[in-house]
Amino acid sequence: MSTAPEEKKPKEITAKMVKAALQNRRKGERTELTDGRCKGLQFRVSEDSAIWTVRARLRGDQRRWTIGNSDLSPDEARDRAGEVRAWCRRGSNPDKLVTQYMTGISMSKQIHFDTERRAPSWEWQQAVDNFLDHIRLNRAPETYDDYARTLGGWRRLDPKKRHALVAELSRFKGKQVNTIAREDIAECVADVCKRAHAQGLHTLRILGSMWTFLGDDVRRRQTSVAPNLLLRVKAPEKPQPVFVRPAPSVLQLFDNDQEDKRRDVPAPIELGRAVAIARSGALGVRASLAVQLLAFSLQRRRAIIGSYAMDYRIMAEWNDPEADIVWIIPPYMRKRSDKRRANFPHLVVLTGAGAKTVRRLDDLAMKLEYPFHFPVRAMPGKKTKNPYADPGFVNHALQFMPGVDVSPHGCRRGFGTHGQRELGLSLSDCKLILDHSEGAPPGDVTAERYALDPMLQKKKQIMTLWSNWLELQVQAAIAADPGLLNAEALSENIYRARYGEERWLRRKSQAEAFSEAAE
Repeated sequence: MSTAPEEKKPKEITAKMVKAALQNRRKGERTELTDGRCKGLQFRVSEDSAIWTVRARLRGDQRRWTIGNSDLSPDEARDRAGEVRAWCRRGSNPDKLVTQYMTGISMSKQIHFDTERRAPSWEWQQAVDNFLDHIRLNRAPETYDDYARTLGGWRRLDPKKRHALVAELSRFKGKQVNTIAREDIAECVADVCKRAHAQGLHTLRILGSMWTFLGDDVRRRQTSVAPNLLLRVKAPEKPQPVFVRPAPSVLQLFDNDQEDKRRDVPAPIELGRAVAIARSGALGVRASLAVQLLAFSLQRRRAIIGSYAMDYRIMAEWNDPEADIVWIIPPYMRKRSDKRRANFPHLVVLTGAGAKTVRRLDDLAMKLEYPFHFPVRAMPGKKTKNPYADPGFVNHALQFMPGVDVSPHGCRRGFGTHGQRELGLSLSDCKLILDHSEGAPPGDVTAERYALDPMLQKKKQIMTLWSNWLELQVQAAIAADPGLLNAEALSENIYRARYGEERWLRRKSQAEAFSEAAE
């Protein structure tokens, strides 16, 4: 009767085998000894190292730990490997035990050091997402979009996609925000400024807001970010070109006294020219009314484009064509601020041409049965950021007017400048209309808590002065250039400026061909 050969059992690793493996190492040979008594235990020798390792399954994952070097005897290695495997069978991570084997630092000291070193915090991306959630709930949609484009946040209209963050901020990915130092932020901002100085300043403002949020008392236990960490962090100064200046003369300061173009203050006749072109019929109806509402209300372009029929109240009977109108601008259309009345509506009185502009807008809204005066143009079923047009609509209406270099904010700056010089308005009068803390200094308790009258009569006086003065500028502009009454010529010039000569010629030839075919 034949008997099956006995299976050879793996031999246990002995000191003699370890010594032989180390000798072979000098000859450049690699050796891997597997122990027969302790499962997973190996002695591994290579050119660079000679170590004892043990392999075990921890919570379903196969892992390997180094538990000693060649100075460790086989029996000690089997004891250590058995202990590691026992931890794994109980579902406990043996990392601290292995660290104790390799460094001699006890597990109790490791726990103590970890407690001292590791304060709770948020990883960069988690901090960005939490900050942008806060912005989404408490700021205007446009503010969220701006911050998300800088920080790489989720897109508002497509929440499954992220914006591309400013490239220099990628250095913070994977870091805990409490480990990002003030100097790290300053160096990052400096790098952005080297590429685009304006973007660097904007990035610093957004990071300052984010770190204020992270260091707030409410969430400091979660982030471990120090309060006011970025207080007074400054961006590098913008390099200035070298100018060769002639010898200074005091008298030259008064030669050709004109507005400083760098401050975007349009001349009075330029403001009148913009209104004249808007009234000429050369623009589309809504573009024309947008420019006139801007010029006669002096409000920000976001408030203009978000104009809503229900936000207006007439100060007399609607049948009175000369009645003034109060525009109640809601808080979410105002510039956000912690100053006085930022959470209240801003009221401005529209007189004369301003009130008539609102009436025309209201008539258009009633025909469309849509309450927004400047509705968004979108394909059916397509999501849009807002129910009203993009604020850039106002810029485009002004941008291509011949002989006009006026921006929406330049119009407001024109009121502040010419209002003081031409109409004798005080600085507080200008603030009252421009929605700058309603004309009150910040921190004034009386103005903030007690004196809450919207000062409609005062605003009416100011807006009547401005409206009458602006009408004089319109008349002066037309007198200087009677071509402002030629809608067809103005429309041609605007089309050429916007789309180019080639497209204009193509459009003209198509119109001529159509005319010939009609005849």
